[in-house]
Amino acid sequence: MNKRTFVFQGMCYSGKTTLGKLLANHLNVDFLDSRDLFFKIHGVSEIYYLKTYGKEKFIQAEKESLQQDFQNVFSCGGSAIYYPNEMNTLHEKYEIIWLDAELDVILKRKHYEGTERPIVYPTGINSFEELYQERCKLYKQYFTHRIKIAQDEDPHVTLQKIIKIINSS
Repeated sequence: MNKRTFVFQGMCYSGKTTLGKLLANHLNVDFLDSRDLFFKIHGVSEIYYLKTYGKEKFIQAEKESLQQDFQNVFSCGGSAIYYPNEMNTLHEKYEIIWLDAELDVILKRKHYEGTERPIVYPTGINSFEELYQERCKLYKQYFTHRIKIAQDEDPHVTLQKIIKIINSS
């Protein structure tokens, strides 16, 4: 199991970082979050980069961050799904775990977290709900394992779902 690399994908607030850390801890391997990787490569946070350099440069910087060799457990940024070349590479090389949380789950978590995240809205997308609907269609193209997230589900319950599905594959 330790030679496998797992990449978490899903909408922001779906639990990629939380569950990535839990899985890495369970497997006794390293965990890497896209925000930490971005900072390591670019020397600033994603929010700062986006506000300072704008959407187009942020997209290029985010793509660059994804062009690494990953090991163990990696939590991908939610917008990585818009980069087909990078996503195809990730899908070919690693097992992608899609955390499929319903919109009401995402909105509740977004409300309770109350912090700003670097969410880039593509042209023609004008609301968070539209963004969610579009991304879900894209997430369906790039996953090895799909984990449905229930409302108020404890992360350890979700972790058990993940362990069960990866152990059976």
